Amino acid sequence: MTRERVRDFEPDPGHGLGPDGLEPLRAAVRRSFVGWDLSELQLAPLAGGITNRNYTFDRDGVTYVVRQPGERTELLGIDRANEAEAARRAAELGLGPPVAANLDGVGTLITEMVDGHHLGGADFVDRLDEVVELIKRFHRSGSLAGSFPIHRVVEWHARDATAHGVSLPSTWELLHEVSEQIEAAFAANSDAAVPSHNDMLPGNVLFAADRTWLLDYEYAGMNDRHFDLGNLSVNIGLDADADEELLRCYFGAVSSRSKARLQLMKIMSEFREGMWAVVQQAISTLDTDFVSYADERLNNCVHLATGHHVEDLLAAAAEPATP
Repeated sequence: MTRERVRDFEPDPGHGLGPDGLEPLRAAVRRSFVGWDLSELQLAPLAGGITNRNYTFDRDGVTYVVRQPGERTELLGIDRANEAEAARRAAELGLGPPVAANLDGVGTLITEMVDGHHLGGADFVDRLDEVVELIKRFHRSGSLAGSFPIHRVVEWHARDATAHGVSLPSTWELLHEVSEQIEAAFAANSDAAVPSHNDMLPGNVLFAADRTWLLDYEYAGMNDRHFDLGNLSVNIGLDADADEELLRCYFGAVSSRSKARLQLMKIMSEFREGMWAVVQQAISTLDTDFVSYADERLNNCVHLATGHHVEDLLAAAAEPATP
């Protein structure tokens, strides 16, 4: 089970709230657009997503996406004010969909729906340079108020899972130790944090004929630039050659340092994904097998952490950046 499969979910339009269970959401949309005639507002469920519920509505030939937040999403590391800042930044840069409004009284966003389709495998790799260019532009766009310190994030997930009655996975101690080693290696010659997307799933990249979009800035915040690269690589399933192409697109060249940091951030990406699913076991009311999902991602994390020459990677990652 991949996270894409976990997210492939068709929501119930009423969410179990009865025949008109969406009226509070419709009322919030109406409040968000003062002066708009939305008396006949119709919300249609949008497939995909297991953290939130998403709907669309049409007005004057434009389709809008409305996000209704899931249960206790703050425990997943989501800050709606930070999301709004990052989404508006991305829209201004032309990376993300235009933001139409904040959903009044809810805190999530109403955005314009953009055209495109998702790709995977070789088709994604063929347009990898476009995706990396968007990531670079976001990274270079100036500081965000929010942060996503990846080594703290996994610890926060462990804290919140246990606080809500979920036992930590048997792999926690091993992987937390590896996380501390990675953090120390990066700190030996640290890079400045950059505005990062932090959720580079295939479903968050949309390809049109003449452009590419980055979607969903819920987890955006300041982080090490290599996390987005490792997160993208492990979620797409890039091989060694594609990893080098990714680094070449981003940095212009491939160094032992950047290769090592990319590989180590793949470990952190899987660690975070697995612990995210552990928290979901505590808070989600969806009929989704988060136990199997957490096991899958954490087992892959162990594979990455023990199947490579991690000591060599740590040493290379600690090298100073080349001018």
